Amino acid sequence: MVRIDYDISDDSDYLFTSAELRTREREFLDKNRIERMVRSAKLDEFFKILRDTVYSGYINDVENSGNFDKVLIEEYGNIVKFLSERLKPNDLAAVEILFLEENLHNLKTVIKSVILDRDLESLFIPILDSYQTLRGAALTENYKEIRESISEVLSFAVGLIGLQKNYRFMELELEKFYLKKMFDSVKKIDRRFIIDYLRHIIDIYNIKNICRNKYLSEDFDFDSFIYENGFLTRKYLMEFRNESLDSFIKEMERTDYSDIVTKGINALHSGRTFSAFEKNEDLFRIDFFEPVKFTVSNLERIFQFFLIKKLELKYLNIIHTGIIYGIEKNKIEDKVKV
Repeated sequence: MVRIDYDISDDSDYLFTSAELRTREREFLDKNRIERMVRSAKLDEFFKILRDTVYSGYINDVENSGNFDKVLIEEYGNIVKFLSERLKPNDLAAVEILFLEENLHNLKTVIKSVILDRDLESLFIPILDSYQTLRGAALTENYKEIRESISEVLSFAVGLIGLQKNYRFMELELEKFYLKKMFDSVKKIDRRFIIDYLRHIIDIYNIKNICRNKYLSEDFDFDSFIYENGFLTRKYLMEFRNESLDSFIKEMERTDYSDIVTKGINALHSGRTFSAFEKNEDLFRIDFFEPVKFTVSNLERIFQFFLIKKLELKYLNIIHTGIIYGIEKNKIEDKVKV
């Protein structure tokens, strides 16, 4: 990654919170413990290792339910509570950015449930909103009882239902609108580092959309899925409309996203799954926050802590699921080796 010389200033208002989180960094699972979990032949071995971590209190719930859902939901709730109580009002948009993918997933789930007239609550991730609240608002088109930051997006999504060409088209339009709203929100924070983080996320959405479009020969014009406000301008990306996938990959090899694209496409060709992009996205995010370690107390340092926390929870879920379904150890390790 090309390093930008960010001037990440410290904020005395976050001195205590940053110190608290610095102490909590010892909670993170070290490489050795993760590797032992991956090598676990049975769940008993996995739980034995988990018992010596900050997640020990969840073991009975995970054993009884057979999944990691409660851990994720409760820990996400703890993150939101912690940040809501400690961040300054102007900085609260950072919570939305931290859970951007989950919020977008929830919006798509609610709209799909309305279209299909089916209960899809099991697919919903209750973090900042409840399924029933969002679905009720979508059905009645009454958005007074939901968060202001999400009401306009949900209203826009509901408006797409009558215009739908197909569900994929709706998803792309919703993504475009949502990312624009998130960019408008994060600008209010006025922290260049956090703004640039979101710009990178927008670039990655655009890159994956182009790769998917060309790999699957989707019948969507580039106008449908090239989003604004990334580092890679819309005008620049539109130039690849009539180029081959190989040409696009070759051009991306000259950018900060080289590993995401080349390794993702290689895995896509061999495994035929777009989830292959996720691993290198995670690496990119972690690497981007490297300059923050040289600072003392600021929003960026707080954001970094919970970004790592979210990745840790994700990888624990992958390991647990992998053991249950007997997935090869090398495949599990490849997904969590960060």
